[in-house]
Amino acid sequence: MPVLDTELDAALKAMELSFHVRLIGTFSPDLICAPADVQAAPWLDQNHPDFDQFPVREGDATIGILSRQSNHGDKSIRQVMQPLSERVIVSADMPLADLIPLLRDSHYRLILRGGRIDGLVTQSDLLKLPVRMMLFGLISHLEMCLRALVRARAPWPKWLELLEPEPRKAVKRELSKLENARFEPDPLELSNFSDVISVLALQPDLGDDFRREADPIRILRNEISHARTYIGSTDGVRQFVGRFTDIRKLIDRVSRVLKATERVGLP
Repeated sequence: MPVLDTELDAALKAMELSFHVRLIGTFSPDLICAPADVQAAPWLDQNHPDFDQFPVREGDATIGILSRQSNHGDKSIRQVMQPLSERVIVSADMPLADLIPLLRDSHYRLILRGGRIDGLVTQSDLLKLPVRMMLFGLISHLEMCLRALVRARAPWPKWLELLEPEPRKAVKRELSKLENARFEPDPLELSNFSDVISVLALQPDLGDDFRREADPIRILRNEISHARTYIGSTDGVRQFVGRFTDIRKLIDRVSRVLKATERVGLP
């Protein structure tokens, strides 16, 4: 148990640190910037109607951000832009896991790279492949933690008897197929995410709230594994960020329970 717990923690940290903002942001020369001293409304009417945010440039320097949703009237871009502040700037090396909560209620962040602000990351970038890969790894990590806890709390075949009849039959059927082909699988690997949650929800110190916490994660897991779009609106972003936060909280919770189970199990 101690070795497994240490390996799982190390794997989680390494995975989260491997995915950075620079992997999903848009940078110069592909970044579309707005000039500071022209009228905002005509420029927006004539440029990139599919984009909602534009870094504002004065020479080579980024001095603010122009948003399409604002009321511009007859003002210049300089007059209507949001000036730079630390709140809207992130490093290109920031882990995606730290960026995601920042985009819950904010549509964008400017990106600092090599001493210059020359990039932009928006809520729509949360659908890009690196985010999907990180989420898949995070959920896989959670599943490994959950299965480790099942092995500790309800060793085979006890956990099988805790399943409902149909899932139990499905596991037995798959196990029989593999054994007939002379494979010796870990039976727990034949269960699905819902099976593992059902077993652990029966533990007195986890209970029904554990099942409620896990269900939104199960939905996100299925959307990612089937390459579905998991964000489709501003409310969808908030829901996604909430699920992402729930995954990390559940990993922390399961890790604590694993460590407690390990201590109890020591001679």
